[in-house]
Amino acid sequence: MPETLLIRDDRSLGRLVERLADVPEAAFDTEFLRERTYYAKLCLIQIGTPELLALVDPLAVRDLSPLWAWLTGGVEVLLHAAAQDLEIVHRACGAVPRRHFDTQVAAAFVGYGDAVGYAKLVNRVLGVPLPRSEAYTDWSRRPLSAEQREYALDDVRYLPELAEALRGRLRERGRLDWLVEELEATAAAVTSEPDPEQQWRRVSGARALSGRSLAILREVTAWREREARRRNVPRGHVVPDRVLIEIARRAPSTQAQVERLRGMHPREAQRSAGRIVELVRRARDRPESEWPAWPPPPPFADDPRVDAIAALLDAWVRTRATELELSSRLLARRSDLERLALAALAGSLDGEGEGAPQGPPLMRGWRARVIGRQLLEVLRGEATLGIESDEAGPHLRLQRRGR
Repeated sequence: MPETLLIRDDRSLGRLVERLADVPEAAFDTEFLRERTYYAKLCLIQIGTPELLALVDPLAVRDLSPLWAWLTGGVEVLLHAAAQDLEIVHRACGAVPRRHFDTQVAAAFVGYGDAVGYAKLVNRVLGVPLPRSEAYTDWSRRPLSAEQREYALDDVRYLPELAEALRGRLRERGRLDWLVEELEATAAAVTSEPDPEQQWRRVSGARALSGRSLAILREVTAWREREARRRNVPRGHVVPDRVLIEIARRAPSTQAQVERLRGMHPREAQRSAGRIVELVRRARDRPESEWPAWPPPPPFADDPRVDAIAALLDAWVRTRATELELSSRLLARRSDLERLALAALAGSLDGEGEGAPQGPPLMRGWRARVIGRQLLEVLRGEATLGIESDEAGPHLRLQRRGR
């Protein structure tokens, strides 16, 4: 039985890090709240090895830097659904673990489907049923109940055994390098904060705007992003998307006009109306050459052949996914297939090959090897897709020309 530790002060954390200094791998998880804040509020950290299970209380420990230094110093970190945990670590110390193993992603490569939950995976792989009664608990409340502590410990208790079982299945199928590629991409994509000047592109309804209205939207959206960070509140708590769109459309020139906008909270209007009017004025004064704009649609964007070609490619992706016991969405997204269809119609497939820096994911790495090159053969007319019948019944088959 591993020893169980509750870490609530700096000295205890230091002793824990000393004990962990030479372990080759360790399980890691976090509990956090995000409903009422811009940044995730870290409420609990769980660490697990075969010898110990530790709960670190970040609401009590004053200096977590020794833990972050250990976590990013070379130990292989075992996680499940790692993206948000990596984001929290990056925000805390500006780095991510040098190596990590995500059991959710690993499971997808050996036939357990997309985004399988931790409890379900532990049950399917290890045969251990886990209670999930604390899934929606408030982790910021103290003291933690015995049920909360056990729930949190379970999240790292089984990760080492689970990771080892999945590694074995990946090795059997020759897919360990696929996972490494995928996890390296995940770690590289972790960023602490998005660029405020580009957030206008993410506002719901922004596609209906153009010209000076987009210039206004950019100004007020960048301001909202910075305000949300400064106050540490969700973006919508400052100004909802629908109100940003109305500001961009109406270009209010007085505080009274801002205050009358439907959906603008009265207290926020009183607080920020003057600033919003100033931002609108600044955007309206900008020369047209400085207005943002949506990129023009690519050639053939409205061509009905795009959907037809993408649908054909998708049929082959699904066939390959079944053969490989993978989710088709793990192999290729519909948007990637549409992009290939557009490239084929525009005669620019040569720029979409493996290694092309702007190519879609299915044209790089392991995806290129197992599906991407076949799709290119079909698009270039070097292979055809057809129905073939055998003892198992009709199925889709790729036939290379001249064979």
